[in-house]
Amino acid sequence: MKKIAATDPEAQSANLFAENLERLKALFPEAFTEGKVDFDVLRQLLGGALDEREEKYGLNWHGKRAARKLALTPSTGTLRPCPGESVDWETTKNLFIEGDNLEVLKLLQKSYAGKVKLIYIDPPYNTGKDFVYPDDFQDNIKNYLQLTGQVDSEGRKLTSNTEASGRFHTDWLNMMYPRLKLARNLLRDDGVIFISVDSTEVANLRLACGEAFGEECFVIDLIWRKRDGAPNDRRIGSVHDHILVYGKSVSAMSSRSMAEDALNLMPRTEKADAEYQVFREPDGPDTRGRFRKIDTTANAKGGRDVASLHYGVRNPYTNEIVYPRDGTCWRHSESEMKELQRDGRLYWGVSGTATTPMRKLFLSEAKKGMTTPSILPDMPFNQHAARELEILYGKKSVFDTPKPVRLLRLLAHLGSDSAGIVLDFFAGSGTFAEAVMSLNAEDGGRRRYILVQLPEPVDKDNSDQKIAADFCAELGKPGNIAELAKERIRRSGVAVRGENPMFAGDLGFRVFKLDATNITPWDPDRTDLAGSLLNSLEHVKPGRSEDDVLYEVLLKLGLDLAVPIETREIAGKRVHSVGAGALIVCLDTSITAAEAEPLALGIVAWHKALGPAGETSLVFRDSAFDGDVAKTNLTLILQQNGLTNVRSL
Repeated sequence: MKKIAATDPEAQSANLFAENLERLKALFPEAFTEGKVDFDVLRQLLGGALDEREEKYGLNWHGKRAARKLALTPSTGTLRPCPGESVDWETTKNLFIEGDNLEVLKLLQKSYAGKVKLIYIDPPYNTGKDFVYPDDFQDNIKNYLQLTGQVDSEGRKLTSNTEASGRFHTDWLNMMYPRLKLARNLLRDDGVIFISVDSTEVANLRLACGEAFGEECFVIDLIWRKRDGAPNDRRIGSVHDHILVYGKSVSAMSSRSMAEDALNLMPRTEKADAEYQVFREPDGPDTRGRFRKIDTTANAKGGRDVASLHYGVRNPYTNEIVYPRDGTCWRHSESEMKELQRDGRLYWGVSGTATTPMRKLFLSEAKKGMTTPSILPDMPFNQHAARELEILYGKKSVFDTPKPVRLLRLLAHLGSDSAGIVLDFFAGSGTFAEAVMSLNAEDGGRRRYILVQLPEPVDKDNSDQKIAADFCAELGKPGNIAELAKERIRRSGVAVRGENPMFAGDLGFRVFKLDATNITPWDPDRTDLAGSLLNSLEHVKPGRSEDDVLYEVLLKLGLDLAVPIETREIAGKRVHSVGAGALIVCLDTSITAAEAEPLALGIVAWHKALGPAGETSLVFRDSAFDGDVAKTNLTLILQQNGLTNVRSL
């Protein structure tokens, strides 16, 4: 039974450095010498594909190299479960994670890499207002503990990133870039990301996304009109925001059919349907219902076979033979036009005397959706979103500029499938969770959301934050944005249920909070080595619950945080089966030599009953065994029955 140490891969998030090296080694083994990359050989193998120019197109800023490295550095943190703050903990598959989103994105890599269909984020707009910007970019766990008051506040920093700062754009890019790199890893091959941004950083974001996702994976810059009238405190007032859309892979975006698979059509609008009407005809209205008229002629230029498309068509009402107008030709071949005529799909006007017929396109035969215009039509404004929150919270909005639910519901519809995982790691007020629940209730979908939000403090002495701080105090909750978001999701779940009483879908969420690992690293005190050895006998930190350790095991072994867990008592010990036997965990604090055999045999019997398809991993608490005999006996019995992957914490 091998012990899992704090430095083992099983105790850390995915090591993207190591994974990238392995991929490179698989492609170019001859470019490696004694485990190191020989760049001279790599240059020869890549030939002309290597750009070695001193001056090249791209975006550069101070700290870019460190930001890229930061994205690849593994995390040793964990996510601690909080059932008491959750809704429907036992059954829900939605997640709300409180913590620094950079560290959380690292921790999600093993469990969710390549599994997320849609990411939507609304990051800070870099307007010069206060936002949390940690001092120590190398220790996001420390930042989180400081923000939540779990350690003293020395080093904590709330800063105004004003335009007077020489690092105004640099600070924002250093914050965004590693998060974009990690976000891409989580997307499915047909996944897409939508990013809200204003004109301040849209140009920089385009270039940063071009590097993180690839320029060829850019889909569109959607425009959302966020206010009705221009602000009157300037000569030109901004009334719109940008929503940049990128795909995960080149193949998904380079082909028309693949791009259509990655994005859905926009739901039809009343305005679009209004184009279809009941038109009068000489022999009465068409019984097939409303239609719109499509031109049957086209410009005679453009490579068409004009001769074959210039023929006569008989008007059934006047018997006159009509031809295309000068400079035009028919859009359809002669046989196709005759078929349209036979099927009554040519419209000859109210009196039947039109000189050129129009083709009928019936509403009943129209696509269920419509092409999304780059300027999003008929979307609510910011003030509507604020009003939505006022109704939900029962008081003046505690957020200045929330996004409207209908806007995010549209984005969720465009970018997700009916049962995919969607992610928002700048959750803010939690609008995206409400949008996803509302969309599921509308179309019967089973989309699962993962939201991540930093517990950014709200200060009652700050006039801009007083309403939010007072509301947290009324709820008896800590004064931070994460608490406001969780309350919003609870209330919106109730509202969605009230509006859709027949909906039986998931309206709950599991809460997890970022923290330092549950596993104690070996950090000997050179002045008291004996004491260090005694302290290291217990490998789990004091004060950590069995569930804390169990969910860290799930996370570090790459299992879904919403995977079903069944618990049984075997030989007086609590044993957990995760994912129908993919992982079996016993974290009891005491296993004697006499208990080892019945415990092992009971686990073997349960494993056979579960019958998992793949290999099963087993994890025990190392300090639980009262000696080597108990550990050896239990391990041998398990191995004799085919359970060979046995580890201890």
